[in-house]
Parts: sequence; C-alpha cells; structure tokens
Amino acid sequence: MDTKSKIDQLTLLIGESKVFSREDGKFDPNTFDTYGTDRTKVYPPNYQILLFPETTEDVSKIVTFAYNNNLTIVPSGGRTGYAGGAVAKDNEIVISLSKMNKVMDFDPFLGALHVQAGMITKDLHSQAEERGFYFPVDFAATGSSHIGGNIATNAGGVRVVRYGLIREWILGLTVVTGKGEIMRFNGEILKNNTGYDLKHLFIGSEGTLGIITETIVKLTKPPKDIRVVFLAVKEYKHILEIFKETHNFTLPLLAFEFLTDYCLHKVKEHLGVADPFPQPSDYYVLMEFEIGEESDEEKLFSILESITEKELIIDGSIAQNSRQNQTFWKYREGISESLSLSHTVHKNDISLPLRNMEAFLNDMQSLLASKYSGFEIALFGHIGDGNLHLNIVKPTSLSDSDFFTQCKAVDPEMFALIQKHNGSISAEHGIGLLKRDYLTFSRSQEELSAMKGIKSVFDPKGIMNPGKVIL
Repeated sequence: MDTKSKIDQLTLLIGESKVFSREDGKFDPNTFDTYGTDRTKVYPPNYQILLFPETTEDVSKIVTFAYNNNLTIVPSGGRTGYAGGAVAKDNEIVISLSKMNKVMDFDPFLGALHVQAGMITKDLHSQAEERGFYFPVDFAATGSSHIGGNIATNAGGVRVVRYGLIREWILGLTVVTGKGEIMRFNGEILKNNTGYDLKHLFIGSEGTLGIITETIVKLTKPPKDIRVVFLAVKEYKHILEIFKETHNFTLPLLAFEFLTDYCLHKVKEHLGVADPFPQPSDYYVLMEFEIGEESDEEKLFSILESITEKELIIDGSIAQNSRQNQTFWKYREGISESLSLSHTVHKNDISLPLRNMEAFLNDMQSLLASKYSGFEIALFGHIGDGNLHLNIVKPTSLSDSDFFTQCKAVDPEMFALIQKHNGSISAEHGIGLLKRDYLTFSRSQEELSAMKGIKSVFDPKGIMNPGKVIL
C-alpha cells in the first residue's frame, strides 16, 4: 500500500485534522522529524505519516488498520528518552499522543486522578495540587515528558528513595494492544484479587505490547515543607558513607543525589548559575528533606554538624528559602540538558547495589582510562537508589559516527562489569534500540524467551514499536 492510500484510509477512520504526512507541508521538515525520534542522535528518523489521535477509540482504529495491513507503529510521547525507544527509522507510522491530554475523572475518596496518557507530567502535578493532592514522581524532564511515556518506561526520577518508581503509583490503565483491542485494567478499587494483574506487563514495556492511552494514578499528601542541603565532598566513598548516615536521621529523606565537579561546571556554563561554595570540590551531594515542625530546622543543623564532625564533607549549605531550594536543584537537574544541548553524548543509565558501587567505579575508571583515553566523563545520579548516569562526552576532534563506533565497542566490557557487580544495564531509561543487543547482560535466556512469548500474545504480528527491547 502506498503512502497516499494509507493517508486516505486513515483520514476516513479518524478525520483529516488528525492525519499528517511529510509531503503535505503542514509541518516544516525539522519539526516533522522531531515526532519520530527522542534525545538520542544515533538513528535519524525516517517516516512519512504522523497521526494525532484524541481518544482511545481513535488509537484503536489506527492500530486495527495497521494490524490488518501489516503496517508498523511507533508511539510518540514527549520524546525525552535516551534509549532510542521513540525512534521511527524504518518508515513506521508515528502516533503522537500529544492531543490526548485531558483529565477524565477524579476520585476524592480514593485520591486518584484519571487522565489521558498524553498529559505532560508537570501538568499532572498541577492537576493534583489543584485538588489538594500530590503526585510524587518527578525528574528533570517533567516539563515535556508525557505521563504515558513515563509509565511505558517505568520512570523513576529524583524521589525514588522516598516514593519508589512510577509503577507503585499506577492504579489502572487503558491500553490498545497490537491487535487494536482496547483493554481496561480497573483502577477504581484498591483490592482486586482476580488473577493476573496485566497492567504491570505494560508498565515498562516501552510500547512493544501496545499503546497506553489512559491511566488512573494514585495521589498522596504533599510534603509539608521542603529543605535542600547541598554538600561538597572530596572522595566518592564519603558519598556512600553519608547515605548510610541517613538511616539514622529522624527527618524524612525525599532525595539523595550526587554529581561531579565536571557536571557542575557544565551547568554553570549553560545556565549561568553561581558557584555553590568558595572552593571547588571533586563531588557534590544534594539531599532533600521534608520539614514538618519548627524543631525540624534544628534537626537539619544537627545532621550537617554530624557529617562534618565525621569528616565526610568539606563544606555544606542548607537552603534558606524556596528560591535557594530551586537553585540547588538546578545544579543537579540542569546536567542532562547542559550536556545534550552543547555536546554529543553517549549515555549509560545503570544501577548497582550500593554496597558494590565503589568497587564497580574503581573497575570502571580503569576501563575508561584504557578505552576512552582523552574522553571526558560526566558522572551523576540518584545515589539513594543505586542509579548512576555515566555519560561519555564526544571530543571535538571526532565525528559523531566515529565517536559512537568507539563507544559501542567498549559498551560490552562495561556491561560485563555491571553484570559482575550484580547491577542492571538500564536503571530508568529503558532498553529501546540502543541497549537491545545487550539485554543478556541483565536478563537470562529463560527470561528473554518468556518476554518474547508475552509480546506474541499482545502483538502477534510484531507491529508495535518494532526492534525495540527484543527482536
């Protein structure tokens, strides 16, 4: 079937205003391309048809048409991923959920919000706050990511140490399978012990089983008040010691993040923020606490005094107001943007048991010194949940293709080290295209076989996000 025939039939199914093509001139080519890719630069987008459904029924019609005509589909959310999970490189049909951004229902008794999957995560935060509640999953890309994409990648973010992954906040889902069938997993009740909880198969599935079109999210009470503590640390091992100390703190810990001086330098360069301390340090730690009473302020000072007395830090500061809270968070949340907009970067999002973290980093530094000689490394992450973001920055002397070729050659050795230390090759960015060939470093052959069997049930023709996660 040629492109014009596809467009004509899709127009009859869902309406002309929701169907676009590369040739119709309604989008400039660069804008059109952005819907078929994410923040990676490895695979250029190559597709002709872009659709904007507005309802679950629209999505079902599109997928049924694709299923009947053996056409492949790539779901497109906020395109903030780093694993190539939203790349349409083989002439797939791209389905953008950006117009599916409405609130469907609110249950004040359950404390649950029913929204379409194209809602921007920050807007979901606002919708919860307007109703006196709080949605705790938060990360740097909340201003552009979609809640459906967050669910499809089981997003974590900066407060996992307190609230867990997004999986723990999903009560119900509506999905369209690879056959075009609509499945609604009830989220209006807390107790539903009636067999397999199928929604969990779609959480983290990266669009390979079907398309998440609606969700019911659980809400909670907002923190009473928040204080951020920013620390300068000389040695990496002291970061882990500080985290161990947090188990003795009486204040609720919301986040525990770290970054290197290289990362801080890039943020200062990009955002124009001031130095946090008079003297630079090799590492920095950001801790966020919930403050409930006036006496909690004194507890914060005692925490700072305790880790200072144990010589775990060389300097530290407690934010005095919300503006300073935001400034401290900029040092951490501005890293990805500062790197991605100014440099070509090879990203590795990994997780390790905290007790193995230092040994892994020692092994990794030896590997990088031998294989990435002269390359700059940006290291940061959610140390409270064992998640490291290890970024290799391309030297200006190398082309993108040569850079990625060199990185790809070393990745298997890096993943072997992760496997040796009982870690995962992907903590929260997913597998997508970029890590698909390395999944055996984190999954057994028996697990891969089971995953392929599950995909064949929901997507028997393999039309959903083909080539991602598993072949």
